[in-house]
Amino acid sequence: MEDKTLYLFITKPPKGKANRYIRQKNGAVFKPWLVTSWEALALWEIQNQLKENAFNSPFSCEVSVDIVIFLPDKRRRDIDNMLKTLWDTLEKADVIENDNLIHEVHTIKHIEKGLNGIFLAIKPYKKEENMKNIEEIKKIFIKTDNNIIAKDD
Repeated sequence: MEDKTLYLFITKPPKGKANRYIRQKNGAVFKPWLVTSWEALALWEIQNQLKENAFNSPFSCEVSVDIVIFLPDKRRRDIDNMLKTLWDTLEKADVIENDNLIHEVHTIKHIEKGLNGIFLAIKPYKKEENMKNIEEIKKIFIKTDNNIIAKDD
C-alpha cells in the first residue's frame, strides 16, 4: 500500500493572526507585517518542498494532520491562533483544497532553546480507525434529540 503522507517543514513557527488585524480610520483592515511576512516565507518553503516531492494536486479528501511546533523560548503563544495562519497558508500553497477538509489534528508544542520551526505530516483521514474511539466517547453520554445532555452513569 502506497504511503500518501506529505511531510513538510517550515523554518519558523506560524505567527498567530487573531487579534492582530490593523484597522485604519477609513475602515480598511489589513494583516500586520509579521503575519504577512511569515505567510510569504512559509508559502515559498512549502512550494519548494512540493516541487521536490513531485506533489501535483492538493488533497481533496478529508485529511489528518500531525504537527510539531518547535519554539526556542517560553513566550506565550496560542496554538489555535498559529494553526489558523497555517491552515490558510496550506490552502494558498495548494496543499489542501480547503481547511474544512481537516478532520483530525494532533499538535505538539515543543519548547527547546535553539529549535525553531514547524513539522507537518498530512495524510488522508481514516475514519474507520477513529470510529472505535468515537463510539466509546458516545457511550459516555446520554443523547436526546441529538443533543448531549448528561453523563451516562
